[in-house]
Amino acid sequence: MLIVRDLNKSFGKQQVLKNINITANKGQIYGLVGSNGCGKTTFLKHIMKIYKQEEGEIFYNGELVNDKTPIIDEFYYVQDNLFFPSQYTLNKLYNYEKLLYKNISRQKFDKLVNFFNIDPEKPLNKMSKGQKKQAAFVMAMSTCPKLLLLDEIVDGLDAVIKRKFWNVLIQDVMENDTIVIISSHDLKELDNICDRVGIMHEGEIIKEENLEELKNEVKRVQFAINKEFIASNNNSYSVVKTMKMGSVYICTIKGDLESFKKHLYDSYSVVLFDELPMNLEEIFITELGDKGYGTEIYQNDDESL
Repeated sequence: MLIVRDLNKSFGKQQVLKNINITANKGQIYGLVGSNGCGKTTFLKHIMKIYKQEEGEIFYNGELVNDKTPIIDEFYYVQDNLFFPSQYTLNKLYNYEKLLYKNISRQKFDKLVNFFNIDPEKPLNKMSKGQKKQAAFVMAMSTCPKLLLLDEIVDGLDAVIKRKFWNVLIQDVMENDTIVIISSHDLKELDNICDRVGIMHEGEIIKEENLEELKNEVKRVQFAINKEFIASNNNSYSVVKTMKMGSVYICTIKGDLESFKKHLYDSYSVVLFDELPMNLEEIFITELGDKGYGTEIYQNDDESL
């Protein structure tokens, strides 16, 4: 288990991480999502001890993690902006990394190279962005890490390669109890594979729960009624967003959906009522909307346009 408690970090006068707390269990894929520039990459670098926190602690299986902890050698981090030494091929990179990672597997490396159809003798810096991502992923999986940190790993991958990528990752998590933390803006991809999600904004984790529990907390419904709908809240639920499309209202509800439904039927003549599927993207927009992020409405004041 990975536990982060009350992590704080500032660069100069700017505080970039504010009391970060997360819990990720073995055999779990943890999705770290958030607004642009919220500190996701900075946070991952603290887990790897690339940066040192000012306050707070990181534990792996109850052991305090610092730059001298042996367990850090079994963590692996694939960053968003990949850098490879000049003229290095994937084979050369493997030969270098086998000096650092005691659990590295040549058999696994060869199998993954073949599965992703990568030329292990092609210079890495001459590969496309997507090919570099695949090469970095192959290298990461070959080290057989206990904790794997992936920063925007699916960015630049086509749909076919993404499917192969998730297939490999999910099998590894199931077979080896790996903890995986993925930072990504591709919420539709994470929606299909994450067990737990942390939503980050302006250096803080504003929400952290298992994905299914998050989906149970936030509901979206559509309904048609005999007159204008006036949103109201009570102790059981709150209406966080309302849209009208023709004669149909679409509402995002937090709290007890049955209480909202009862209020609707008691107050209006209901012609239509359906619960709509809720995904991670909708939850993300709702949670950040509560913080005022992205709620601005653009209005063109130039009447000549």
